[in-house]
Amino acid sequence: MSDKILIKSGLILDPATNTEQRSDIRIAGGEIVERGSELNANAEEQVIDADGSWISCGFIDIHTHLRDLGQKDKEDIHTGTKAAAAGGFTTVVSMANTDPVIDNGMTFSMYLQKIAERAVIEVLPVAAVTKGLAGQELTNMVELSEMGAIAFSDDGKPIQNMTVLRRALEYARLTGKLIISHAEDLDLSEGGSMHECALSTELGLQGITYASETVAVARELEIVRLTQAPYHFTHISCASSLDLIRRAKVEGLPVTVDVTPHHLALTAEEVAEYNTNAKMNPPLRSGRDRSELINAIKDGTITAIGTDHAPHTKLEKSRPFVEAPFGITGLETAFSVVYEALVVQNYISILELIKLLTIGPARILDLPVPSLHMGSPANLCIIDPRIQWTYESAKGQSKSTNSPWDHKKLHGKVTCTIYKGQIVYRSEPISV
Repeated sequence: MSDKILIKSGLILDPATNTEQRSDIRIAGGEIVERGSELNANAEEQVIDADGSWISCGFIDIHTHLRDLGQKDKEDIHTGTKAAAAGGFTTVVSMANTDPVIDNGMTFSMYLQKIAERAVIEVLPVAAVTKGLAGQELTNMVELSEMGAIAFSDDGKPIQNMTVLRRALEYARLTGKLIISHAEDLDLSEGGSMHECALSTELGLQGITYASETVAVARELEIVRLTQAPYHFTHISCASSLDLIRRAKVEGLPVTVDVTPHHLALTAEEVAEYNTNAKMNPPLRSGRDRSELINAIKDGTITAIGTDHAPHTKLEKSRPFVEAPFGITGLETAFSVVYEALVVQNYISILELIKLLTIGPARILDLPVPSLHMGSPANLCIIDPRIQWTYESAKGQSKSTNSPWDHKKLHGKVTCTIYKGQIVYRSEPISV
């Protein structure tokens, strides 16, 4: 496949330069080599007609589960990154709760080898904070950082011991790496399977109180205050958690926060009829919580969107609701979901949304700020906002189909993704 591409007549959306400009883009050698109007194609170039479409930097997913290693029946690095490419992502941050857990140099090295062999886009691996995600004994964070860990997280299992968290943050400062928090008090959430509300009572399901998240956020913020180490709260779901984080940011504590597409678009009502594809942790919350998440995006408290793509097998999700695992897929539908929830509903502009998917996560992770100026890496995606399409998970790139948007109509679609100057995803033509 040619690495020389000419994209014609797209509207460039570049929050790094606050640019919305119609332009052609010429790509060669993995870089953007020319921008301008009415560029003429060379004989060896592949031409992509982007008339009526938007051109954005490739998205960065700050929270992805690629499974692999001992969980290939759910997902592997190849299928997970193909799903990411189909969603417009050119970089994903993969969590450490694999099987075995990425908590030592040998496993980390094996995982890096699989990334090199199988990934179609960039994968930045996270290493575990504690051995076996048990929350007791720290991993060798210095070694894992030197090997290339982008951050540290026990995501999936919160760190309950605050002394362990304190030591972890002290080591994180030494390595210059971020710790990503899954904020949850396990005593308060034990046995729960959905948000605690009237519907949980009606369905006979034990609820998970909002306090399970907020209590954890409160005590973790105290450790951040003590250590002054950078700290990231992922998949925050509650208004009360946001109040604490907002005050901490005003105080000057080095904290950041992301939110998922599903918490922005859905509420606990989605669980009605015991829909296991609406079961995740943290659970879908109330309409007020959803509104406050949107307000936190508008006021800058939340600066990134992360999918928390968590694939599971059909067999696992076909179990009774209480027994089914937490988690849903989300890479292929992420843009469409947040576009409709935030931009179509006039909460934020399209340029602000692109920032949440690109610059926001890049700054949190201390990555170069992505842009579409000449000389930039050719990592980008093309989006057609006119398309209304029905997502069919069985026809998707992921191995798993546990999506609450299966067979639902979505608005706006990524039609092409380019990574390092190569087309890694191209959708079939869709009438608009």
